[in-house]
Amino acid sequence: MRVAARPARATDSRVLLFSVLLIVIASLTTVRSITGMLGLVAFVSVWYLAVARRSSSLLSVMRRMVPFAAVIIVLNALLVPGDALFSIAGKRIASVQGAHDGLFFAARMAVMLTSVALLLAATDAESLARGVHDLLRRVSPALASRVAFFMFLSIGFVPLFADEIQRVRVAQSFRGGELKGSMLRRAGALRMWLVPVLMSAVRRSGELALAVELRDIRHRLVASIPPPRMRVVDLVWLLLVVAAVVLASMIS
Repeated sequence: MRVAARPARATDSRVLLFSVLLIVIASLTTVRSITGMLGLVAFVSVWYLAVARRSSSLLSVMRRMVPFAAVIIVLNALLVPGDALFSIAGKRIASVQGAHDGLFFAARMAVMLTSVALLLAATDAESLARGVHDLLRRVSPALASRVAFFMFLSIGFVPLFADEIQRVRVAQSFRGGELKGSMLRRAGALRMWLVPVLMSAVRRSGELALAVELRDIRHRLVASIPPPRMRVVDLVWLLLVVAAVVLASMIS
């Protein structure tokens, strides 16, 4: 998923990570109504716009989710029993309850994916690793260092992997392997993509592991990253997140 460029004044990674976790956990547990879930979608979308400062970035994220949301809504409407939403020759085709459940699950998916996109757009691998370390070091310093190191590597590998996918896509398009045409043709083209992408991922991961060992990043990572500083705007966003989650959870 393509994310927006990082703003000049980044959000405190600790506040950002805690807020995203709070929103995702609330969408899975405490938010039970479709109105509350749609409210969370709107709140996260506004926050993403405030961070990215480009409406095209949000539209790109939403455009990628629309096909999956449509599939969820249609499948639930067709498979879940209930009052007929529409029928043919007296036979129920889709149900109101199924469409309602499908819209709820699609909104939940939008909340989680937009929150992850927000996390990637508002920070970088180094800042997020330091934020994770600061959150966990009071519980277990050893665990905090390991999780921060894992977070740094996993997020740092995403741009490399995305760049490699783009290179494979361009190369395969010259060989007639574009994802266009019938489903059978797309399946064949996808098979042509898998092997080079997986081989490249293995090669890139090996290079990344070698670079980490040679530079001793495992032990020098946290000390080399400036500690995050909370600003007033970060505290304001945190309070807004808590208020949005509480309000969405109370709506029935």
